[in-house]
Formats: sequence, structure tokens, C-alpha cells
Amino acid sequence: MSRAGRERRSGMACGGKRVAGVLVLLVVTGFRRGIGVALGPLVLLVVAGCGVRGWEVTAGPASGLPFVGGGPVCVEVGERIALPEVLHESSGVAPSADGRFLWSHNDSGHTNELFALSLEGALLGRVEVTGAENVDWEDLAAGPCDDGAWCLYIADLGDNLERRRDPAIYRVREPDPGAAATEPAERFPIRLPHGPRDVEALYLLPGERLFFVTKGRNDPLELYRVPPLEAPGRPLVPERIQRLGRVSLPGMVTGAAATSDGSRVAIRSYETLEFFRPDDEGLLVPEGGGRVNLRPLREPQGEAVTFLDPESLVLTTEAGPGLQVGGMRRLHCPVPQQ
Repeated sequence: MSRAGRERRSGMACGGKRVAGVLVLLVVTGFRRGIGVALGPLVLLVVAGCGVRGWEVTAGPASGLPFVGGGPVCVEVGERIALPEVLHESSGVAPSADGRFLWSHNDSGHTNELFALSLEGALLGRVEVTGAENVDWEDLAAGPCDDGAWCLYIADLGDNLERRRDPAIYRVREPDPGAAATEPAERFPIRLPHGPRDVEALYLLPGERLFFVTKGRNDPLELYRVPPLEAPGRPLVPERIQRLGRVSLPGMVTGAAATSDGSRVAIRSYETLEFFRPDDEGLLVPEGGGRVNLRPLREPQGEAVTFLDPESLVLTTEAGPGLQVGGMRRLHCPVPQQ
């Protein structure tokens, strides 16, 4: 979910009345969507815009992004890539079947479209998802369907106020990037057994096994396993299989992804990235080394993550106020030696 009144970096001072005025604006405008939304950009403004001591590192090509707990590093590959203006709130990203381009989408308040992007961020096509409504699309996964075709899985699971009655996952066969519309999407209603949760992170393991991680807005982070997608329209009741602990606002989860072979899962927040190994039941075991610190990337609002291969990842961020376009970063994150 986009956050009202995000940071304006241009001309912003890190002290005095100018910052104070911006902070007041953030809180006031944030009340459109609730106090929890207002506080988020306030915290991130201080972290990303005001050079907090100890984190004043500007990431550039081949710069190391340190792990909070020590260990190996992720390396940024190339410069920040600007996304097309039509995709200024990219909240999900996933690879195409051939791995030569990416799919992404905007979040709530936008059209029910998928956008095909080159690995350099160029717009290759925009495709309407037939029979789907973008209530609050928050993540995207991709992989083989039950019949072997390549499918895209759209997480219409965003619930900023945690009171939605209609969250769902859409499954649709991958279209041609030049198509006007997809085949009719299949909609699978989701009924959470422990009450509404805000969810922005969905990933797929082999065998069309879907999992999602809650954002951690009012409860601990929770990992849910989705039942098989067998009957579109019939409500699915996911099983909560793991709790991952409580987080503060900057640590709230905004995206997740898994490698095509299911050997590695990445979960990102506004400012960190962490890797896990799923066991046979889908339970997540941390790789070790701690969380990757993403603050040096200075993302206005970090949202999505996907794998290109087990060690190559793509991150996307929304545009933020004062910025006309969102952005994309590529990282190289080595698999730890066993």
C-alpha cells in the first residue's frame, strides 16, 4: 500500500524548521489512510533522507551492502534503473518464463494491468488482466502451473487497515508482452483463520506451492501455506505454519520471492533483505549472516523482490513524492558456502 506524504529529498535540510515542517505534513496527510501509514514515512525520512550517523553510505556500482549481523555481502550490479512513468507504484515483480524480461504491477488505486519490462527497465508491453480487479495488488510470483504452463500469481492481499473481507490470489497464464489482455484470470478467495492481516509478500515453491508472509503491522510476522489451487471461486483457508517474530515499522515485510528450484527464499522489508532455506514442509530456516542492510540504496519506498537466478536479484521501489518514476536495482548475493 502506498504511503501518503513520502519524503521529498530535493532541497531538504536535516535540521531546523524545514524538516520539522515536512514531518508535520507527513503526519497530517498520512491520516487519510490511518496513523500507521503516517508514521512509516516519518521514520524512513529520518533514515534515508537525513544521513543518520553510521549509515551515511551511498550505494553505487559494485558497492557492498553490509549484513546487519556480519557475514558476506550483496553487491549492487550497475546503476539505479528508472521504471516507466506508468509503473510509479511497482509493488510486485516476477520473471518471465524465458527469464529475458520481468512482469510487474501497480498497487491499489490503479488499473488491473501487468507491465512487461526489459531487464534494463524499458516498457515492453502493458496487458489487462481479464476478469481481475486491483483492490490492493501487493506482490507477484511466477512459475509452472499444474499443467506445466507458466503462470503468474497476483497477491490481491493488501489490507492496510486489516479489515478486508475479500482478499484473493489470482492465477493467470503468462500472456505475450504485446497482447492487449490475458486469458480470463482464476480468482481464489482467501479466508485467513486468525483474522484479517495485511499481506505484501507472496512466493512460489516447486509443485505450485504458494506461501505468503504477513507484513507485521499489528501482529508478529506470520508464514502461511496456501492450499492447492484446485477450484477457482471456492474460498481457501491458508494454514499458519510459522511465526517469524515482531518487527518495528521499518522492518515490516513488503515483498518475497523464491528461486525456481525452491532452494532459497528472500524476504524484504523497507530497509532489509534476508535469505532462508525452506524445508520439506515449507518452514523457513535462516541462511545465517543476518539481514542485508538496504539503507545505502536510498529507496524511497522499497517494495518488491525477485530472483533471476539463485544469486541474482531484482528489487523495485515506488516513486515517492517529488519523483516521477519508480526504480529498480539489481543485486548479486552469493549463496553461503555450506
